[in-house]
Amino acid sequence: MGGVKKRPRRAPVTGRVDWEETRREYAAELVALGAEPAEAEAEAARKAGRARIRIEWASERLDDFFEMQERAGEAYMKQIEEHPDVDWESEDAPKLPDPPEEAVAQAIYAEVMAAIEEDRWPRHLHFRDV
Repeated sequence: MGGVKKRPRRAPVTGRVDWEETRREYAAELVALGAEPAEAEAEAARKAGRARIRIEWASERLDDFFEMQERAGEAYMKQIEEHPDVDWESEDAPKLPDPPEEAVAQAIYAEVMAAIEEDRWPRHLHFRDV
């Protein structure tokens, strides 16, 4: 097998966010809604911190997803190479079984999408500061 070029780990998304500016914006919003400045600052710090760890988590999990997809692709290629007598482009070609890596990739994707779309974050991201 020629080997699949590995995807380099990308820089964390959080490196592109000005978290101090984000905290200030959160605090200003809370003050505009009637919160006391000190209370707004404390809540804004918690909210910005929570957003940061959630973004870091999602970024790491998506890197894991892409890595599993690459592994699944390698497993599919291995299956194909093990059967050189099969015309894989034919309509009659047998369906390859999904490698275990595919199930792992889909589970990671589902976990990230549930967090983002349904606000169902892993427990440690809810209760980290408790």
